[in-house]
Amino acid sequence: MPRIYKADPRGKRYNKYDVNLIEEAVQAYKSGNKSLKYIADKFKIDKSVLYRHATRTMKRHGGQTVLSEETEEMIIKYINICADWGYPLDSLDLRFLVKHYLDKVGRTVLKFNDNLPGPDFVRSFLKRHNDQISQRNSQNIKNNRAAVTPMSIKNYFNELERSLQNVEAHNIINYDETNLTDDPGRKKILTKRGTKYPERVVNHSKSSISIMMAATAEGELLPPYVVYKAQNLYDTWCENGPPGTRYNRSQSGWFDGNIFEDWVKSIVLPYFRHKQGKKVLIGDNLSSHLSLDVIKLCHEQDIIRISSC
Repeated sequence: MPRIYKADPRGKRYNKYDVNLIEEAVQAYKSGNKSLKYIADKFKIDKSVLYRHATRTMKRHGGQTVLSEETEEMIIKYINICADWGYPLDSLDLRFLVKHYLDKVGRTVLKFNDNLPGPDFVRSFLKRHNDQISQRNSQNIKNNRAAVTPMSIKNYFNELERSLQNVEAHNIINYDETNLTDDPGRKKILTKRGTKYPERVVNHSKSSISIMMAATAEGELLPPYVVYKAQNLYDTWCENGPPGTRYNRSQSGWFDGNIFEDWVKSIVLPYFRHKQGKKVLIGDNLSSHLSLDVIKLCHEQDIIRISSC
């Protein structure tokens, strides 16, 4: 986001031109076929000043932007769709949406750390589109109010019941992922008093496996989706699983935006393909699960996402 410029009182003083004179010069430059230098000399205005005012209407707020106007409008559209679902996004979600988009189209923005925009980008983005989207502050509450209570659980299910009205049980999918590891962790052992570094010999590695499980409200279990922590996926890792199981791999062993999108396309959409009426997808709202394509797919297939947390 561009900083607010404050002139140095000790710095050089520049000419201050009459606003009407500049406007007249800009109109003459835009309406005729004369060069910028010719118009500047005619109206006795510095060429750089005339250029700045002539191109101001062609520039967007905040200067040159990373994303095109069409792309930003698309992001705004799907952010508002999520809000209509009762699944509002925050500034971190917006940053991950942009990162996933840039990664997918193969663009690298050097001023972003690993293609992840910073808070300045969010502020500029919201300022450019303040007529379509706004950021609201949440209320701060104490820990005892934030804790899960029987009343908060009851309120959640009351809201969920209203969201699921007139939705068939087979059109409701609840999903969650879990991470499995072969590291048993530390445990207390009995050893000789005074031993400085007690050790236990156990074969294990740092590898982990994520599994996405999903089931319908009618009780049907969808095929699992397995993600290995690896650079490559080997055929031997994809054997002897439950029917329909899909396998993938990631650097961390967790679901990212691309893998979650593949899960939606390969598991969720085939199940919903021949189902009629409104459909609901209930799960967590991790930023790493968000992408513009997932929001678009859900919107086109009349699938509403509901947060489970």
